[in-house]
Amino acid sequence: MRNWLVTGVSSGIGKALGQAALDRGDVVIGTARSDADVAAFAALAPGRSHGVKLDVDRLETIPAAVEQAIALTGGIDIAVNNAGRSLFGAVEEVAVDEVRALFETNFIGPLAVMQALLPHFRARGGGTFISMSSGCGFYGTPGLGAYSASKFALEGLSETLAAETAGFGIRMMIVEPGAIASRFISHATGEAARRLPDYAFLSGSGKNALNAYYETGAESAESVAEAVMAALDQPELPQKLVLGRDNRATIKAKLEAMQSLV
Repeated sequence: MRNWLVTGVSSGIGKALGQAALDRGDVVIGTARSDADVAAFAALAPGRSHGVKLDVDRLETIPAAVEQAIALTGGIDIAVNNAGRSLFGAVEEVAVDEVRALFETNFIGPLAVMQALLPHFRARGGGTFISMSSGCGFYGTPGLGAYSASKFALEGLSETLAAETAGFGIRMMIVEPGAIASRFISHATGEAARRLPDYAFLSGSGKNALNAYYETGAESAESVAEAVMAALDQPELPQKLVLGRDNRATIKAKLEAMQSLV
């Protein structure tokens, strides 16, 4: 039995991953921003599912939430930085304040979770971090430049942490899903307040176009959870787990372009 801490379990990948761990008999601390979502997660498997209220944008609350998770379980084995959001708009369109707020959620928050857990992992002689990134964390995507940048930053941080802490028995896996059928676009993707006619070619209707694509090309959040569980069962944890048909093709194209430079 393993003890998990998963941020952002109210829907999507976080919820699916929490449920998959519970189905295996594990104990899961799931964080969410609302009391209702905290209670709903706690009710999934009473005694093994525990909801903790946490908004990763409120950095001052993260250490206490992590301590609560440790106290509830006696020790965390796997920590998943899943909570995140997105922002649609061309690089010229997005305001600096909009980008700064995005980085608070997608980069600074996960960094603070890692820092809060690292002393615990070092004292225990090991632990596993999982960073939920995106294909956009490997390749720049028109209309999602700020989001891509935040995931590039998360991946750079995660790769560095893996190298710094391998000697302590700490492992890291970066997960790069493609389009996933969830509320991520409708509920967790904002749109730049300023839109310029010259960038209408990007998507025309912005979030609506993304929603339409996700409805037809997205894979299930449960498939991501299954892939993560399978990776954890391997003798050696992969540094990157690339998922999604759309994602693999784009990443392969970038890798081939990079190889041609050698």
